[in-house]
Amino acid sequence: MAAQALALLREVARLEAPLEELRALHSVLQAVPLNELREQVAELRLGPLFSLLNENHRLEELLKILMPLLRF
Repeated sequence: MAAQALALLREVARLEAPLEELRALHSVLQAVPLNELREQVAELRLGPLFSLLNENHRLEELLKILMPLLRF
């Protein structure tokens, strides 16, 4: 499951308007146990998510996704 989250993060980074991918990422992150994400933390590239905050993306959508990632 963590591998799927990493793949979605890479996909979000390369798209201009990744709303559907962000929603899919949110769903995946809700299902991945925190310990599994912790094992992959070195590979989590959150920069693209934070850069979306500076663009015209819906803040509430991004925050829903970032919050689970910031738990660890």
